[in-house]
Amino acid sequence: MNLLDVPALLWVVCFQMGLYALMWLLALALLKESRWAVAHWVVFMAALCVGFMLAALRGEPRHWWAYNGTNVTIVAGFALMRRGTERFMGLPPRDREQVLTLLPVMALFVWLGPGREDSPLRIVVAYLVQAWIMVRMLGRIRPALVAEFGRATMLGLVGPGAAVALVLVLLALRQGLTWPQPTEMQETNTANFAVTLTYLAGCALFSFGFLTLVTQRLVVRLREASMRDPLTGLFNRRAMNEALQRAWLRHRRTHESLAALVIDLDRFKRINDSAGHAAGDAVLVRVASVLQAQLRAEDVLGRAGGEEFWLVLPATPLDHALQLAERLRSGVEAAALGTTCSIGVALAAPNDADVGQIVARADAALYRAKDAGRNRVEAG
Repeated sequence: MNLLDVPALLWVVCFQMGLYALMWLLALALLKESRWAVAHWVVFMAALCVGFMLAALRGEPRHWWAYNGTNVTIVAGFALMRRGTERFMGLPPRDREQVLTLLPVMALFVWLGPGREDSPLRIVVAYLVQAWIMVRMLGRIRPALVAEFGRATMLGLVGPGAAVALVLVLLALRQGLTWPQPTEMQETNTANFAVTLTYLAGCALFSFGFLTLVTQRLVVRLREASMRDPLTGLFNRRAMNEALQRAWLRHRRTHESLAALVIDLDRFKRINDSAGHAAGDAVLVRVASVLQAQLRAEDVLGRAGGEEFWLVLPATPLDHALQLAERLRSGVEAAALGTTCSIGVALAAPNDADVGQIVARADAALYRAKDAGRNRVEAG
């Protein structure tokens, strides 16, 4: 087969787009998150598959569905791709903008005939509107990509996407320069060979790029879930140990003060015994909310287990830590939840060998607060 046999290559592209559609359909069946975005991508790839199939079927006599239908399905697919991608990135879809763009374009495609005399206008409009959709999508998702996945990932997706948009503009320009002679994609020549490869490479980049992002997001959320207490949403004991270690390393590097608080609810067992575990869970959730409301962004609060909470306070001297502990104690008391809390406070000392010694002193101070009558703050 001639390597520049474009009609045959169109069938290859059609087959490839069908595989991508099946891949996203499988992802749709397996994933619980981003389902609406993935559903858009399934239809996007299916639309491109149909569009290239129609282009491969072009011939004489010229049928509207083979010529104009190709443009209708591909442009509609691009619009769905943009909408799905914006939803994937948590952005509100610009449906009004898309409708105002697509309505005149689709009306033009419906009105134009399949003849060669109408082809140049149809080709220019089709390429330009695809480029416009691509550019608008990339512009909208760029900040969200940086925020969630980092600048390198953003460049890895936006850069090639912008290159695809540029190629589409150049194809429209090429048709303008050859007017009124149409440059239809089913014709065998080097330029159309490059066109089909551009679509193939662009869709491969999109599919594998966003499949990577879906996987990365899933891994991050699974790890996040493994580090969270399912009841309160606070960090669990494992996450707090990691937070303590990070804060300890920062303290050793910067010599800033480091405080740790151990907070325990007083006589919490009575709530479970008298009102039931559901009531006890509700109290824990409310206490977590009361504690969290008093903290700075850099403070780390977690539920160490049962009715015990840990709090890490970077760059906090002892007097400030004690003042905060007193506010937390009075906040829990004022919430009238049927319980109070005792708090042990400890500061990193120069002779501490590891962060565990700070927590041990805070824990010892907590027991002194319990022994002194509960609903108290003690320093260790």
